[in-house]
Amino acid sequence: MRETINKYMFLSGICLLVVMSGCAEISPPGPEEIMRQPLGQSPLRIGMSKDQIRSIWGEPDSIKVLETDAQGMVKEEWVYVGRYPNLPINVDYLSESQHLIFDGNYLVQHHHRR
Repeated sequence: MRETINKYMFLSGICLLVVMSGCAEISPPGPEEIMRQPLGQSPLRIGMSKDQIRSIWGEPDSIKVLETDAQGMVKEEWVYVGRYPNLPINVDYLSESQHLIFDGNYLVQHHHRR
């Protein structure tokens, strides 16, 4: 009987260690990250279609054709201009201009500039 209890205690200890070690990898965002993205991550994801982007942010301020390959696939850069560059936080494209690169109909790169 005592041996069974020791086994359960040992297994419980192992399970507790596994659970605790998994949680140690999760860290909350720091103050800088909260200021940069106060409402969480951008709603845009690589692989989204142009229509999906338009439904979130509307029409871009400018569209530039970067290249057209031999099959006629067009690579474009869409720019959403940041309206308030002195704002200390960035939500969507509020303070930082967003540059979206599309290969055909799908988003392949997303970066921002002040």
